[in-house]
Amino acid sequence: MVIEKQEADYRRQGGEVQLLPLHTKWGLFPITVLIFSLTFILSSMIPIEKSLAEEIMVSLKEQFLNSNLIVVFLNNLLLSLVMMIPVFGFVFSIFSSSLNGTAISAISIVTGSPPLHIAIKLLSNPGVILEILAFGLASAQSLAGFFAIVEKRFRRELKEYLTTIVVVIGLLLISALLEMFFQTISS
Repeated sequence: MVIEKQEADYRRQGGEVQLLPLHTKWGLFPITVLIFSLTFILSSMIPIEKSLAEEIMVSLKEQFLNSNLIVVFLNNLLLSLVMMIPVFGFVFSIFSSSLNGTAISAISIVTGSPPLHIAIKLLSNPGVILEILAFGLASAQSLAGFFAIVEKRFRRELKEYLTTIVVVIGLLLISALLEMFFQTISS
């Protein structure tokens, strides 16, 4: 009975069971990147109180002064690993994106620049693009992991988790190198 249900949910090609595209990380990847990006942009447009914006700016400056290649990479890697936890990771990625958008809102209020301009400028940074791709892939893996649990194929999905971790590490390492490179050039 379970096998019949699984076969109804899958398509057969070449004698091998193929997963539905929206049950795989690569099928979910464009959707999670879009959701992550839209959440970031929309939350950056929500105004916050000036006193809170100033507190956030102080915190951001402190973090910026204490960051280096290793800190940036490890922080983003930790976030990505949390984002891979089935279901929770996807929700966490939306929350994380929203917090980043709130930081843009704070910068906007303190500097007087339009938040959409700041958000788009940030999203056009090559290092940030790679981070978003890594976070989108991690949260797509979270949803794919959920489908694998529901469909009783999580053991097979573990290989996908390992592949995702390797790809995410590569993306985040390149992203951290680009961020440090651009910081060095602008100094």
